[in-house]
Amino acid sequence: MLKKVFAILMVLIMMFCLFSCKKTENPYLSSPLPESVYLSSGMDEKTTLKYDIYEDYIIITGAIASLSTLYVPEMIEGKEVKAIEKDAFSGMDTLTAVTVSDTVIEIRDNAFYGCTSLENVVLSENLYLIGNAAFSENTSLKSIRIPLDTVVIGGHAFSGCTSLKNIVIPKNAQSIGGGAFNNTPWLASQKDKFVIAGQNVLIHYNGTDESVTVPDGIVEVSAFSENFFVRYVSLPASVERIGEYAFMNSSLNEITLGENVTIIATAAFDSCLDFTKINFNSKIEFIGDYAFSGCHKIEEITLPDTVKSVGKGAFVRCSGLTYLTFNSAKTEIGEDICESCSSLKKISCPKKSPVIDYAKSNGFNLDII
Repeated sequence: MLKKVFAILMVLIMMFCLFSCKKTENPYLSSPLPESVYLSSGMDEKTTLKYDIYEDYIIITGAIASLSTLYVPEMIEGKEVKAIEKDAFSGMDTLTAVTVSDTVIEIRDNAFYGCTSLENVVLSENLYLIGNAAFSENTSLKSIRIPLDTVVIGGHAFSGCTSLKNIVIPKNAQSIGGGAFNNTPWLASQKDKFVIAGQNVLIHYNGTDESVTVPDGIVEVSAFSENFFVRYVSLPASVERIGEYAFMNSSLNEITLGENVTIIATAAFDSCLDFTKINFNSKIEFIGDYAFSGCHKIEEITLPDTVKSVGKGAFVRCSGLTYLTFNSAKTEIGEDICESCSSLKKISCPKKSPVIDYAKSNGFNLDII
């Protein structure tokens, strides 16, 4: 039952946290595609592919009929194919083989989610980004080679691929979201206590200790999603990023961030029901969408003046939160950052902060500092 609830929660959050052609709170998750003017949609009756036509490129959006094999071409209507859109082939259980041409640099969220018959996948050698849950629940997939140039592997990208025994993760991967390989035979076969991949990304913790000190040298931590053993985590100075879904739905009680963490990514601490306190360092810059959503026991949050942006719903459903303080007037905020914070007594911020309008429009007590 708990797993079903978690799966539903993941889908709901991912629906709100999709990649776009704009910058996001995590520089590594920013699309390498330049912004381009949308022109129209199109359809190829021969291949059955549907696509969006932009001034500079094509994005595949799906197919008009169920496919058994899929070839994503380099060119359509004289323009390069650059991306496969979110949900494009999600749930297509007839699909057995996919080949993606080398012009494609993005496969977005849920693009091939739940393609339960998919056995063979050949990815673009120039692929930069694999989105959240892009190949999740592909239960027939036995092996995957992620290309060398892939920099971002989204949260739960291959989770639930219950036949996936062989995975090649490139050394160039700089950001690997939490749960990227959860519930795969490959992850189950890893014997190291700390499973590290790409450019020093901690992707999984195999221990059962209550208190964990992450090894020095780790740059990104994404390892503790659904971990019900670990309660206290200490991060070394080498850590710069808390990855997507890093501690989501875990038993974390307290964390020492480390002095060089600049990014807390999307849903990093979402639904950490026992999480009581976080002390931000003086270098934190980005707090992602839903980063602390559902952390009911956090009572007070003070954001340092280094914070540049706080994402959508960052503190939503923090029902125990009573005081929230912003120390910079330049901190940008997303929508509904404090929705359903029923105990919130006061928001404090400097003059000219965008937080002022948010607090007033939502009826929160405001203190100008």
